[in-house]
Amino acid sequence: MIILLSLGVLGDAQADAKLNDLVIVIANGPYAGTYKPNGTAVICMHAKKQRVFTAAFKDFGAHGGKDLAEAGVEVMNPDTAGEKHGNIRIAFGDPDKKPTVYEVSFAPVVLEITVQGGMITFEGKTASDIRMKVTARCLAVDNL
Repeated sequence: MIILLSLGVLGDAQADAKLNDLVIVIANGPYAGTYKPNGTAVICMHAKKQRVFTAAFKDFGAHGGKDLAEAGVEVMNPDTAGEKHGNIRIAFGDPDKKPTVYEVSFAPVVLEITVQGGMITFEGKTASDIRMKVTARCLAVDNL
């Protein structure tokens, strides 16, 4: 996830390219709802050397307590056969003022890599029983 945050500037480069799509559905709790960041701000990356396929969003202007500040799903070992696992992180509120963070580590995910890009799907819950579904459709993938 750190790699994703450091590559935030790549989102500007993708503005003229095909748009990526990230949909986050929080089923319960104080942040229940559907969140869909602008596709120009969603970055998808396939880093073969680091063995990850990721989709991420970061809003550097998030200051409200319920603003979606960041969201990401990182699939580990995307190029190996078999079941896939990933890390999911969703944060709400100002990053400088103790945001609310929902995280799930090493969770089962579905990854489909295609000629056009890829699709990542996660459905599960946090340790505190917050149910969520994350779907990322990557049409513009930065290959590293």
